[in-house]
Amino acid sequence: MLDTKVSNLLNEQINKEFYSAYLYFSFANFYETKGLMGFASWFKIQAKEEQAHGMMFYQYLQDNDVSVSLKEISAPKHKFENLEEPLVASLNHEKYVTASINKIYAQAIEENIESFTASIDNNLNK
Repeated sequence: MLDTKVSNLLNEQINKEFYSAYLYFSFANFYETKGLMGFASWFKIQAKEEQAHGMMFYQYLQDNDVSVSLKEISAPKHKFENLEEPLVASLNHEKYVTASINKIYAQAIEENIESFTASIDNNLNK
């Protein structure tokens, strides 16, 4: 059975990953309206990757008999002042999400949950 703290952190992370997808779809939409299809395409790919991360954490909880607690996903910002703003925001957001995953990883090490650290090593640290 998973440690309650790790389970709670993973449930929170699922929400963060799906919010990330919403955020990146918002960036894609912005760039598409500006005619910058390459930027739009890249952010759509990133959004799908974030969805995959969310599903990976979802499945990990399910596989360990932990109930998934889905929470409301906030609407991301969708109006931007210039072309650079979404790029800076995405970098900052990636740093935030990475720090969050690192926190879960550290907690899993502390609780000796090798199945989680192995999962992260195999799926995200490539």
